[in-house]
Amino acid sequence: MNIIVGNAWPYANGPLHLGRIAVWLPGDIIARYHRLMGDEVIFLSGTDCHGTPVTMRAKDEGITPLEATIKYHAEFKKCFDNLGFSFDIFEKTHSEYHEEKVKEFILELYNKGYIYDKVIEQTYCENCNEFLSDRYVEGKCPHCKELVSEDQCENCSELIDYEDLLEKRCKLCGNETMEKETKHLFFALSNFENDVRRLLIRQKGWRENAKNIVKRYLDEGLRDKAVTRDFNWGVDVPLEGYEDKKIFVWIEAVMGYLTASMKALEGKDEDWKDYWQGEDSRVYFVHGKDNIPFHTVIFPAILAGLGVKNPNLRVISSEYLKLEGKNFSSVKNWAIWADYIVENYNIDEFRYYLTLNSPEVKDTDFTWRDFINVSNRDLVNNFSSFIKKVLTEIEENYKSNVPKGIISKELKDEILNLYFDIGDYIEEGHFKNALIDIMNFIKKANREYDNKEKNIYEALQVIVNLSNLLEPFIPMTCEKLRVALSLDEPIWSYIEKKEGKISKIDPLFEKLDRKRASDEIKRLKNEKN
Repeated sequence: MNIIVGNAWPYANGPLHLGRIAVWLPGDIIARYHRLMGDEVIFLSGTDCHGTPVTMRAKDEGITPLEATIKYHAEFKKCFDNLGFSFDIFEKTHSEYHEEKVKEFILELYNKGYIYDKVIEQTYCENCNEFLSDRYVEGKCPHCKELVSEDQCENCSELIDYEDLLEKRCKLCGNETMEKETKHLFFALSNFENDVRRLLIRQKGWRENAKNIVKRYLDEGLRDKAVTRDFNWGVDVPLEGYEDKKIFVWIEAVMGYLTASMKALEGKDEDWKDYWQGEDSRVYFVHGKDNIPFHTVIFPAILAGLGVKNPNLRVISSEYLKLEGKNFSSVKNWAIWADYIVENYNIDEFRYYLTLNSPEVKDTDFTWRDFINVSNRDLVNNFSSFIKKVLTEIEENYKSNVPKGIISKELKDEILNLYFDIGDYIEEGHFKNALIDIMNFIKKANREYDNKEKNIYEALQVIVNLSNLLEPFIPMTCEKLRVALSLDEPIWSYIEKKEGKISKIDPLFEKLDRKRASDEIKRLKNEKN
């Protein structure tokens, strides 16, 4: 099967915190699982380089947007590598390859009539003597009347054309704005209601938040969206008369999924469309609930306009992870930064806890006390303890040789069924349930080993298969385990080690001092802005 796993692309406007990592981690779990299944996988993402969030961050730091892009793209790549994200390609939208492909797509949509010219009234600031892009305008949401300064309302999740904001003001000078005529390109999103509706009807594996938001958009009717903007940072418009404008980031950035997949397949005798609409293909989009409209309405409409009509799309759209009862906030520095985790903790501890505490169907809360308690309970007292007991017995009583024995049919069937069940959970986006089942299996094996209900050979085969079953979740730990057991590359299938040597292994996880939770909470409060 051809698999694309597309993680949402972070803006080049600041470092990554745990709230964002928690939303993207399922992408790596899915990609690793499908590789173990023997599927052809393209796990992709990249840095979203254009748009006002980037220019505003660059201005705050006293650097150019290009310098901000280079800086944060390098930081993101290093961060994801350290967190064990196994991207096949991590691109950036500010690249010659991406920009040229985007221009080709825009021209194709224009020539097909799906992009058209339109004269509109646009927000203009007389005091600043310029048309204002969305992030430089603030006002009230036309749907819920809450204050908005971005292209999506945080309160009601509606996508907003900033021309529709109420009581608008210029964020640069604070003055009231006016409307002035200008010509732009528009995408005929309204033409694709049937395509989006068909996708929703045929959906499989979508979360309820995604289904509900798409239903609401369809009930309200899809509205055409501006493709161009008056801005000086972004992709040039490949049509005459638009030399002073750039392609809007909302359409250009989501095309990054296509351009990255095309680049990943360069030099291979494969058609990129086979990954997006082939009979034996599947596409996963992994993102937060704030990105649902872009991935379930807008991008499928773009795909349909480009001739990709029926993608086998699965939407892994998470709710929000909170921190000690409050929303993560980069501005207020209420966050656990990814680089801090890399420098101070075992990465797999966090991968495990973020998966077990994943905001799959509702907002969840990261607390230091719970993180430490869960890590000690599951990873130290259960998983690591079981492995240490079994491998120590083999070292002391069998001179580190695999003991002779047989595995009961009941245990082998139990392990086989676990592969099927965990695989189904991963494909359906139920990662928490997958880990719960694996941990319950380990607890049972641990108890039966202590009670002499399982022999040493059977206990070893449990550990051997755990190195496969836990690979998508805690890959660095499983690699250490495979080295100690002298195992080949992992596969998603029952395996049995019948002979050979077992190497000594250091404890896979160390117990965390509960006092550390208080220290971390104190540090968090002291660093809050």
